[in-house]
Amino acid sequence: MATTGSVIELVPASAAFVDNRTNSLGSWVLSAFVDSILMGVVFCQIGTFFKAEGSREGLGRHYRWLVVLVLGLSILKTSQAITIVWVQNVQDFTNPDVARLLLTTVWWQVSAPFLTGIIGVVVQSFFALRFYMLVRNIFFVLPIIATMLAGFAAICLQMNSILVGNAEAKVMWLLVHLVCAFVTDLGNTVGTCYGLHTRNSSGLASTASLINRLLRLVFESAIPPTVVAAIDLVMTQTLDAEHLLWHLLLNFALAKLYVISLMYTLNSINEYRQSALSGERVTTSGSRGVHRGDVELGNVRSGSKVYVHTQTVTHISPSQGTVETEERAVAEVKLSGWQPDWNK
Repeated sequence: MATTGSVIELVPASAAFVDNRTNSLGSWVLSAFVDSILMGVVFCQIGTFFKAEGSREGLGRHYRWLVVLVLGLSILKTSQAITIVWVQNVQDFTNPDVARLLLTTVWWQVSAPFLTGIIGVVVQSFFALRFYMLVRNIFFVLPIIATMLAGFAAICLQMNSILVGNAEAKVMWLLVHLVCAFVTDLGNTVGTCYGLHTRNSSGLASTASLINRLLRLVFESAIPPTVVAAIDLVMTQTLDAEHLLWHLLLNFALAKLYVISLMYTLNSINEYRQSALSGERVTTSGSRGVHRGDVELGNVRSGSKVYVHTQTVTHISPSQGTVETEERAVAEVKLSGWQPDWNK
């Protein structure tokens, strides 16, 4: 950058960067705003999770560590967004020769899509594991795992393409990553719905109600990140080079939407479990033992029975071959061994 008196002369690349600042800088600013707003939603959801009493059985005992992990990644992502905006728009505001090169030089800006990819893989792995627990068939899950790993490899190659300055390869690998992310999300959603549908074979109204509730939960948690990933994919392929950075608005939001999807699922499980423990709703019993208010996807078994806490107690006398039924107060009802033990 050369100066003549009070006139600043910029090299052509820097002049274009300044003239196009609405797209070159504005996209990063709005992306950081969206990321920060959604971070507030994540904080609220995580606070709700830790206030609730989570399950200590099966995968439930690991949920707290998973939540801590995604919280750390979310904070890191928001810190990254704030750092990018601060350096570009404040620290190097009067030095466009430096600001325009940050996109391909500094690690915290180069790795913006990469960090979104890491968060996506963590959340997708959770839902893929839940799908496996539901179907108990690794061959159903292998295609999902393959596309998930392919997407992560593509985002790693995309970051490398940025570092070496290969713009064409950068766009290509980003395309591969977003396609794989969309296919993975779609596979987890469709597969889980299929697995739940095959478990709805008991013919009981209570079981059908539980399955329908879980199906709604799957769609409600999967639709936001899947739709945003699809729109991000379309934007990367339709926007010209001048406006391409606007896809970051969707990419930054996608990272938080993955976390929100995960937390919504965990909080819904906890909420339904608490309702079941209070006796307001039904519970399911898995083949490996009785679980209190267990509505986790992996514990919905074929042929599982649904029990409702009522005030009717049935006595069977093997010696006399008689069956007696009596009505008691709720507090006096003693559950038999094959029913859920609500006092555990």
